[in-house]
Amino acid sequence: MNVIALDPGFGNTNVCFDGKVHSIQSAIARPQDLGLVAIGMRQARHGSEIALEGETFTFGEGAWNQGRLHGGLDYASLASLERRALFLGTAANLLEPGSHKFELMVIGLPVPLLKDKVQAEGIFKRLKTWKGAHQFQKDKQDYQVSIERIKVLAQPVGAYANWLLDEELNVRRAGRKAEVAVLDIGFNTLDLYVVQGGQVLPRFIGGGKVGVRRLLNLLNEDERELEELDGALRRRKVRPSKTHLELWLNEILAAMERSWPNLKRFSAVIPSGGGAVLLDNLLRNTLISKGAAIYWPEDPLNANVIGLWKWGSYGSRKKKTG
Repeated sequence: MNVIALDPGFGNTNVCFDGKVHSIQSAIARPQDLGLVAIGMRQARHGSEIALEGETFTFGEGAWNQGRLHGGLDYASLASLERRALFLGTAANLLEPGSHKFELMVIGLPVPLLKDKVQAEGIFKRLKTWKGAHQFQKDKQDYQVSIERIKVLAQPVGAYANWLLDEELNVRRAGRKAEVAVLDIGFNTLDLYVVQGGQVLPRFIGGGKVGVRRLLNLLNEDERELEELDGALRRRKVRPSKTHLELWLNEILAAMERSWPNLKRFSAVIPSGGGAVLLDNLLRNTLISKGAAIYWPEDPLNANVIGLWKWGSYGSRKKKTG
């Protein structure tokens, strides 16, 4: 079965197909038509371009140079036309131009959103409209992507599934019995999620709005747009000091302490997300000092989306063989 997975983060839009991943910064704008204003000059760098449903967007790093950014940090934006354009534009980097059919699309949504049942159900209803055929152009090349079915999971389930299932989708030995904690540090939020035997343990679900944007706010002396500052951080044009990282980590640890007072009880603690990449050994060593049995993913940034793809592919294989 053809399965595609989407992790629609506020920092990155991550897509996985056939075990391959592509990530694009979640910045998208409608480009302004300046006529001949820039004649004789070079225009500022911009991302890729996508044409969808009569609208043209520029997206990815540099999109903020072309016009006003859309989406922001509001959960309602996750099912918007702009978010669909980000998904399709990112997916196109994994696909050849032409027609592609997916029997299942697995989407990971943030834990705080899923805890708000009313808002989550509204997002689910809008995401259902993504089923069917999507015709678009990415950088002037024609694509058609068809989706038959959509399954929604919490984003940290992806990191858990990435740990549980190997590259051939075999289950880790004793993996189902293990009590596994996922520490997912995204752009907007810290998500805390614990799974054992395929079941969520509600007492350990928590988090807070202490994602990467908290670090960016500490660094944002010029009051730039967060997406632009995030882009500078990715290009190492902005470098957080050890003091900045420690201040941010202290906020993460304070939020974590409320839900996970004792890390020693978990079979594995899995850091994931862009925040884990930024904090790196500072986070790793701090968790180890608290007695955590760390499993550090090979690719923390994409652990969620890879696992979401594995989860969907494993479930589809079970149905066929069961």
